[in-house]
Amino acid sequence: MVMQLKREVALMAKSFTKDEKMLLIAVVKYILSAEGVMTDREVEDINAIAGRKGFENFSELFNEVDRNVKSIDDLKKLVKKVTDKEIRNEIIRYALEISEADAIPNPHEIEILKYMCAEWSLSLDSFLK
Repeated sequence: MVMQLKREVALMAKSFTKDEKMLLIAVVKYILSAEGVMTDREVEDINAIAGRKGFENFSELFNEVDRNVKSIDDLKKLVKKVTDKEIRNEIIRYALEISEADAIPNPHEIEILKYMCAEWSLSLDSFLK
């Protein structure tokens, strides 16, 4: 419950553009699918995004991500479209919390987090403190 509250606060600071929403959905989807099975908790994480203010078109965006983000390279292209520093930080924090939800993050989860931080000139270690 505490982790869910922290995520809700993190996603409230600012409204997201379409590309920012799509990246958040794509990163969460990537992290949650890294292990091949989705738990009830992970479904709740997706539903938490869908329920956020400004994500009323979540189903449409999720379907668009599903159609257009087929590979890690597609995901990396989407990362490059996000330029707002505050949103970048929020996406990293949210993605990190989701990756840590199952105790030990999968190497694929860490890979995308490291890539985003490197692309955005952020330190992943600063988010782990």
